[in-house]
Amino acid sequence: MFARVLGRSSQEAGYLVAMSSNVIELRSPRWRVLVAHQSVAVRHALRTLIEDRTITVVEAADGEAALGFLELSRFDVLVLELDLPVHDGVTVMQLHRVLLAHERVRVDPPAVIFTLAPEVRRSATLTNHLLSLGVGGFIDDAPRSEVASLVAAVLQARAAQMANDKPAVA
Repeated sequence: MFARVLGRSSQEAGYLVAMSSNVIELRSPRWRVLVAHQSVAVRHALRTLIEDRTITVVEAADGEAALGFLELSRFDVLVLELDLPVHDGVTVMQLHRVLLAHERVRVDPPAVIFTLAPEVRRSATLTNHLLSLGVGGFIDDAPRSEVASLVAAVLQARAAQMANDKPAVA
């Protein structure tokens, strides 16, 4: 007996599979969140707000490091500062799409973009552009409990999507 998830192996899809006799149990993977922000203090505050026993947070200090992590591992949510050094948040999103198209990353996660100033949020042109790139929400650049709520909502939507894509067992 073998398990296939969405046409991919269970390991590739990020699931843990336990088999005993004729029963296959799929356990939800531990969620992974990539936090990319130039401030060490903000990254640590975000980790404290987001991380728990079901969520692992990985930190990146700039856009280049964020892209490196995206190539090496699977993430369910990206929390990006808009004004990251090396590659800003928008560039990270665009380059992530290029990596996805060339199959150098396997998962296209939803993203949360940080904005540094309220006027950035009020820019309809920028907001529409970010939404077209797959941004899942906007937050201010001061870590507050709203960050954890937004990440939880994005993960809940991702879990519902995964539940709708039930694995085929053959």
